[in-house]
Amino acid sequence: MAELELKVNALPSDEDITVQLNGNLLYLRWGRNSKIVCEILAETAPLIEIPKTVETIVWKPGVLQAYARTLPAFAAKTGSSNGNNNPVITGVHFSKEKDTGETYVRATNQYRAVTVKSPMTEWFEGVSFSIPTESLQGLADILSADGEVTIGMNEAKTLLVFKSGLTTAVTRVLVGVFPDIDNGYADYSANTKWIFDRMELIDLCKRARQLSQSRPALTIRSENSKVTAELDSVLTQQIGAVAEGEVFNFKVDAEYIELAASLFRTEEVQILFKNESSPLTIVCEETDHIKALIGQIKK
Repeated sequence: MAELELKVNALPSDEDITVQLNGNLLYLRWGRNSKIVCEILAETAPLIEIPKTVETIVWKPGVLQAYARTLPAFAAKTGSSNGNNNPVITGVHFSKEKDTGETYVRATNQYRAVTVKSPMTEWFEGVSFSIPTESLQGLADILSADGEVTIGMNEAKTLLVFKSGLTTAVTRVLVGVFPDIDNGYADYSANTKWIFDRMELIDLCKRARQLSQSRPALTIRSENSKVTAELDSVLTQQIGAVAEGEVFNFKVDAEYIELAASLFRTEEVQILFKNESSPLTIVCEETDHIKALIGQIKK
């Protein structure tokens, strides 16, 4: 497949390609006498067996791609210490609230977290597990964003079968105790509230990442109603933010804040604190369906 990908990428994009098989050679022809040759191998791998499903749900067009685009960055990386200790956090976790019937989608690596409440997304009754981030992103690549996706679960609740159009894919799931991240979020009655212009905050974080040689640790300060952001001795930027309640300075990873702010599509985002040492809760007033949690960097 790597050889085929290499040679297909070398083909002209504005020509019709004729594919011919001759013995153990695959010819990719265009124009009058132009061609690229790819050697093929005898099939030795066993056929993929599609497991029988006992329950199915349907996702609307684009839902799978939306999850794969935004949430895996919050999950633990496969092979990381946190991921090895609790493999369920190396995926995006899906569950269904028993009382309300709403689907909740969560991801965390123990330093940052996100919770999405998605009442319009179907999920299986009484089942909660994670889909590995690599699988979620791979499924989003091969399944069309323009059509519905049917998801089936096998009887043992260990495999999911995704179908869209003529494409069928199978992924394993990650079962375990997902951390109770929701208890870490602050609500709107929090002691401290900061209000930021979302795009200004994102631009600040991008600038900090570009200037930092390592971890882009931003310090946010408020003095005499003036808010500034500092990156070590490299960057000082005044920003149009407003702080309310018990105001204190805090330090946070700019990359994490950028990820969280990018989840929203609003003009402003709010950062809430339960207390001076608590994690940051990132929300917006326009919707309560998305919230993110970012740990502070110890001063």
